[in-house]
Amino acid sequence: MTRLSTLRLRLWWQSAFWVIPVLGVAAGWLLDYLSVFVDEAAYESGEQGAQFSTSAAITLLSAVAGGMVTFTGFVFSVVLLVLQFGSTQYSPRTVSYFLRSRRIQWVLAIFLATIVFSTFSVLEVGSAGRDEFVPVASIIIAVWLLLISLGAFLVLLNTVSRRIRVDTVLSDIGEKSRRQMTRRATLASELRAEPVEHMPAAAADATLIRFAGEPGQIVAVDAKSLRRLARRLKCQITLLVRTGDGVSVGSHIAMVSGGRARDRRVSRCLLTADERSLSYDPLYALRILSDVALRALSPGTNDPTTAVRALDEVEGVLRAASPLQLGPVRLPAGEGSVILRSPTWSDITDLALLEVVDAGLSQFQVTRRLTAMLNDLLADLPEQRHKALLRYKRRLAQGIETLPAEYQTVAHTGDRQGIGGSR
Repeated sequence: MTRLSTLRLRLWWQSAFWVIPVLGVAAGWLLDYLSVFVDEAAYESGEQGAQFSTSAAITLLSAVAGGMVTFTGFVFSVVLLVLQFGSTQYSPRTVSYFLRSRRIQWVLAIFLATIVFSTFSVLEVGSAGRDEFVPVASIIIAVWLLLISLGAFLVLLNTVSRRIRVDTVLSDIGEKSRRQMTRRATLASELRAEPVEHMPAAAADATLIRFAGEPGQIVAVDAKSLRRLARRLKCQITLLVRTGDGVSVGSHIAMVSGGRARDRRVSRCLLTADERSLSYDPLYALRILSDVALRALSPGTNDPTTAVRALDEVEGVLRAASPLQLGPVRLPAGEGSVILRSPTWSDITDLALLEVVDAGLSQFQVTRRLTAMLNDLLADLPEQRHKALLRYKRRLAQGIETLPAEYQTVAHTGDRQGIGGSR
């Protein structure tokens, strides 16, 4: 199985909300099937006591089944509304983050298992012409499933309340970006990638490769397959797109010189999906952090404290990216080669700070947090990373100079809390 096939399977599993609930339905049916054997064996041996009447058994099991149907529908309607409302407070693109919670899916699976088991168990009462037959084991299991469902409901409340908290959302997104930054650097090291100062100009014999796959957002590039293709054709493949780019049929995706390659063959080395992946695209996670900060700084929201919290995670991502090999790289492939586009340090800092700096100039919390962040990064990061940071420090200083004189010192004081922790 190729890397893209494995990744495609992982992406499907991440977005497949229905799989675990369906397992709950199957588990409820199987549990009923097994409980029937226990009840039948007890009835045949005469060990089944008259603990319950058939009418009481039907009433109990029907109440559990019907009540759980109503309860499940109500609870998950409210949960989805809460998650939808919570996501709009940060960014519409965080909806997938909320809905991919495995805990929520497992709670739904438990609810569905209880419903299915109780419904089938009602049919066993007085079955096969035995009016006095009462499935005692099924009743006991149904009660236990009901108690487990109540416990799962408490877990659901805790999970939802935790996942809509701004600190939890931003921490998780920041951690995904940092982890994927490191993972991509590890992959580049495994491929023995060589840094390229600038993207090379197109050769005279270069042919343009157009996308011939499923339109969407590029989630991953199979660099190993591209390198094998370049080695076999003894050509240089220069990829014109990178992870996160949107492509449609006919989009320019590569230039091939020194040989010929089919559009479809190169297109197979790109994995596309309907949306960018938080788990495999570190710049997408950084984009969402910037969006959260911008939304918090909009006049309609006016929540600079959330913007400061987003900047905490942005700083962590910049620190994780600073020691990595950034920019375009070349993969040797025998007599051929592959040149891949990759974000530069300037690209990453622009994504992290370009919009936030301008939007936050009127907010003291933001200017103070940006000042502290830029000062710390300039002190800690190597000199080759300073140019982009100094550009934003100058822009910040220019914006602060437009404020009244008595506020300039306050706005330009570094403070990691925004206001409340000046040093």
